[in-house]
Amino acid sequence: MALNKSMHARNRYKDKPPDFAYLAGKYPEFRQHVQTTLAGRVSLNFKDPEAVRALTCTLLKEDFGLTIDIPLERLIPTVPLRLNYIHWVEDLIGHQDADKGVLRRGIDIACKLRSNSF
Repeated sequence: MALNKSMHARNRYKDKPPDFAYLAGKYPEFRQHVQTTLAGRVSLNFKDPEAVRALTCTLLKEDFGLTIDIPLERLIPTVPLRLNYIHWVEDLIGHQDADKGVLRRGIDIACKLRSNSF
């Protein structure tokens, strides 16, 4: 999982990436997607959509208390990168202004382009 200095300062994964070994021990549905390298490091194949979906569902459950089901044909962004995006949007709409009684809202409109749509 690519985590770097450009992660938002409020991103919970900035300095502490997900512990795949811990998550695999706690969540059997995630465990089936991890491999242990010869060096003893637990890894995940990010090219496997089922593994990415399992990781996303596991992180949302572990870190945010959310239980979701994501169909495989859907785009599955990684949680740390999506959280980064959410923090950037919060900065743009001024989430700190809520303390001053100012309420701002933002909307994220996502779309998936199909290669045969052009």
